[in-house]
Amino acid sequence: MKRLFNFLRRSTTPNQTATRHTATQDVVRSGKHSLVRLNMDEWSPDAQQALPPAATEHARLTFYDGKVHHGYALRGVPTPERCPRCQAGTRQHYANFIYATQAAPRVLFAPAGYFCTQCPTVVIDEAMIRAGIVEHFTFQGVLGIDYETRPAPDFFRTWNGQTAVYIFDEDQTPQGIATMRSSQQQRLLMSRHKRRGKKRLEKASRRRNQRQK
Repeated sequence: MKRLFNFLRRSTTPNQTATRHTATQDVVRSGKHSLVRLNMDEWSPDAQQALPPAATEHARLTFYDGKVHHGYALRGVPTPERCPRCQAGTRQHYANFIYATQAAPRVLFAPAGYFCTQCPTVVIDEAMIRAGIVEHFTFQGVLGIDYETRPAPDFFRTWNGQTAVYIFDEDQTPQGIATMRSSQQQRLLMSRHKRRGKKRLEKASRRRNQRQK
């Protein structure tokens, strides 16, 4: 871990002191699998760009750059080493995790995902993400994955094997994620089908009345 922070200090620009980096570090977990929280909100763009390659090199983990459609919480699967959808092997990667808060969605760079090697699925260590969040924000669920190499992020189509439903406030700001069971989805589709059928009947009735006049 010291090597990582030494690298970051060397990466600072001449008019940017290294104290900005070290002052914001917070050791969340020590030991073999140590975890350090860094608030990068006030970092310069150059320093922010220097962190991902330094972290991935230090941890010997690559940055994920595939596609993701399905998300699972680590607490709900038997093992993170197997994909809960296709049972293929997974691989741990660093990634930019988009998560909801009480204010607005934020992005956390962390090795919190076990990505399937065969299908677009990820198992997420939510405890790691919670530990990495700045104290005045409240974790309200992971929404998707952001990428460095392309502008469009991936938002989950399913969460824990069920259809993902995103929760918005009155300003259309994402506030969290929920799920819809297949039975609920079927009832919703039937309700929509009935409403459309009713509208078609009403429209046909208006046309008949107009012809009669």
